[in-house]
Amino acid sequence: MEFDEKKGTENVTNVTGKSDIWEEESPKSNIESNESNISGAEVEKETAQKPPLLKRFWKEWGDVVILLAVVFVLFKFILQLAWVPTGSMETNIPAKSLQICWQLPYKLGDPLPKHGDVITFWSDECNEVLVKRAIGLPGDTVSISGGYVFLNGEPLDESYLPVQGITESPEPSFTVPEGCVFFMGDNRTGSFDARFWANHYIPVSQLQAKALLTISVGRNHSWTGIRFITK
Repeated sequence: MEFDEKKGTENVTNVTGKSDIWEEESPKSNIESNESNISGAEVEKETAQKPPLLKRFWKEWGDVVILLAVVFVLFKFILQLAWVPTGSMETNIPAKSLQICWQLPYKLGDPLPKHGDVITFWSDECNEVLVKRAIGLPGDTVSISGGYVFLNGEPLDESYLPVQGITESPEPSFTVPEGCVFFMGDNRTGSFDARFWANHYIPVSQLQAKALLTISVGRNHSWTGIRFITK
C-alpha cells in the first residue's frame, strides 16, 4: 500500500488480485484446449476409420456390378434371346414364345448348321431376325413333290413336323449355292420362308445362333412350359 501525500488517497496495487484472476481463468482455458484436442482427435480417428468412397461403393454394390457384368457377357457373346411373334414354327415353337439360343460359335466365326437345326438369322428381305429350320446346306438340292421334301433325291425325314405330306412350293426345286443355307418353317402351310422369298438363300455370315430352348407361357398356345428344341 502506498500513501499519496498530494491527493491524500491510497493507491493499492493488488498484485495478488491479478494472480487470482489468472488462476481463475487458467483452468477454463485448459479445459477448452483439452476439449478441442479431444474433438480433433476424434475427427481424425473417424476420418482414418472411414473407408474411401470407391471402397464403400464396392462393398455395398459390388455383387450387383458383378451380376450385371456376367449377364451382359452372357447375352452379348454366349446366349441370345429371340422372340417369335408368329406361328411359322408351330407346333414346335408356339407363336409369342421366347427362344434361348447358343450364339458363341457364330460370334467367333461362320459355322455351317446341321440339317434340321433351328437357327436365328438376319433376313435382308424381311428386314428382321427370323427363326427357321435349316433344310438345305451349300451344294444341296432341295426338291418338293407330292407334299414331301427330298434332299439330293432322297426323302427327307421330317418327323419334327406336326403334319406330314402338306409341303407345297411355287418352285419344285432349289439348289443351294456355296456359303448359303435354305430355310423353311415347320408350319408348312403358315410359314413365309425360302420357298417364297425373292432371294431363296441366306448367307452363312447372317446366321446368328442355334435355338436351344423354347419358353411358352401365353394363353391359347399349342403347349405351355419349357422345352428343348429337337430335330
